[in-house]
Amino acid sequence: MNMLRWMAAVMLLGTTAYAADPTGDAKYEHPVIKDHGGIVVLSDAAHQPLKNSKVLLDITSDSKSGSVIKGFDRAALILNQYAQATAGTDNGFKMAIILHGPATKAALSHEAYAKHTNSYLRDKGKAKNPNLELMSQLKKAGVEIYVCGQALAHHSYASGDVVPEVKVAVSAATVNINLQMDGYAYIPFK
Repeated sequence: MNMLRWMAAVMLLGTTAYAADPTGDAKYEHPVIKDHGGIVVLSDAAHQPLKNSKVLLDITSDSKSGSVIKGFDRAALILNQYAQATAGTDNGFKMAIILHGPATKAALSHEAYAKHTNSYLRDKGKAKNPNLELMSQLKKAGVEIYVCGQALAHHSYASGDVVPEVKVAVSAATVNINLQMDGYAYIPFK
């Protein structure tokens, strides 16, 4: 009997997935952040984005050299989901990002990023910070971006090396505590 229930559940799940997109080809949309965080519209799915939501994305992981940190793509995806569901920044949605640990380097200008990249001698200091364009789009969309001041000091980065789109915070812990006390949902991205 349990086997019969299991098979019925598998069949229902397969049918539901097929009904969501009969061709099997996902159609990605980018309502706010272009080229990042593509979403599939699922208007009938449970737990739709709510207006006035607040999200704190805690990003600690770095990316492979030359690519965007995956946490920024996740931020773009969340922002696109809420905008598509008419629960975006026009309807009270707020997002903050805190960078620390290996992700601290994402807050640096192109020049500082090149200086602190392992390939500095090989590429003659011409490495570009691949995160800046997406960070600029996120900032223009209303996302607050912070970097941990303690992590800057730990990695020997100067606060003057940080791009204007990013605010230096006393620490990641302070941002996490303050914003969670203000009702932000905490999402770690390691």
